[in-house]
Amino acid sequence: MEEQIQIEKLRRSWENDEFQRMHALARETVVRNLRELNGFYIVKTGHGFTRFVESRMKTPESICGKLKRKGYDIDFETAVSELNDISGVRCICYSVKEIYWIARQIGKDSRFTIIKVKDYIRKPKKNGYESYHIVMDVPVQMEDSEQGLKKKEQPDTRMVRVELQLRTMIMDAWAGMDNRVSYKKEKEVSPEMAKRIEKYAKIGRRLDKLIQRTLDEA
Repeated sequence: MEEQIQIEKLRRSWENDEFQRMHALARETVVRNLRELNGFYIVKTGHGFTRFVESRMKTPESICGKLKRKGYDIDFETAVSELNDISGVRCICYSVKEIYWIARQIGKDSRFTIIKVKDYIRKPKKNGYESYHIVMDVPVQMEDSEQGLKKKEQPDTRMVRVELQLRTMIMDAWAGMDNRVSYKKEKEVSPEMAKRIEKYAKIGRRLDKLIQRTLDEA
């Protein structure tokens, strides 16, 4: 009963219009930056790096589940302060080389404050998961929208945390398969299935290398 009360309290804060708008603006800023970088890359190489870009915000249910798995209290303040992937943007690229090029450009952009980088390409997770994660604080300008109040001369600038995931098409296909088969499932994956999933990840890495070689020679 107490846990359900905590979940409902978190949900009310999560669904607050200003909170949702703030995170939507932060994700839009990252997506817009990726589009700009893609334009520069086209000028530089003659082709773009983006297969597709998507963004999302975790649901209250997903947040509560993650807080429980990590052993945290289920409350809004803990979620905002302890979880880095409340807002997420995923960019699917054609090759590993492009992923590292994007990461370098993001790292040089003074607008963003890089909090943490997780390179699961050079060091994949035990199950074979590969991706490049950049956790960063993104500046968002929030204008005063309350009726009857004079607008501020300068918008209120807030830093909103966003996790950017960079993957190749092969990495994303593998992650989607793994998510469907084993991620967040109550039933444990059998040792045989775990070995099979890891084997597929190794095949994916070989395929990414072949794709990279083909693109370099094209």
